[in-house]
Amino acid sequence: MNSPRAEKRSSPRKNLKIPAKVHAEGNGIDAETLNLSQSGIFLECATRVSAGSAVDIVMILPKEITGEAAKWVCCHATVQRVEDKTDGNRYGVAAAVDRIQAMPELSWPQVDRRITERRKGDRREFPRLKAQDRRSRDRRRGK
Repeated sequence: MNSPRAEKRSSPRKNLKIPAKVHAEGNGIDAETLNLSQSGIFLECATRVSAGSAVDIVMILPKEITGEAAKWVCCHATVQRVEDKTDGNRYGVAAAVDRIQAMPELSWPQVDRRITERRKGDRREFPRLKAQDRRSRDRRRGK
């Protein structure tokens, strides 16, 4: 007996092809969404990203999604799954959206610069301190 597969998604997906840029591991990667929802995005890109990595996905959401005018957004997300494509040129990337942030209307170079500057201050890019170094730092701070 064939039964339909149970849907695990918490919000419905919309099939939309939207140009996007994925900022991962110091690189800005051109991409295109295939479908998206409030909680996740599936897109294709030419460069492989690592499952489990934190990424920023920048795109212009159309009026059909926002209900108003088109808006620039930055989705802070975590890569859940990466699929090799049959043609060998594009990778499928499924990402869970942690947070969506509206952005001012910018050109792509301006977006790249802002994301790069913001990620430089992101603690994910700093090496972990050893326990001894953390205790020493905490003592200096009076903790």
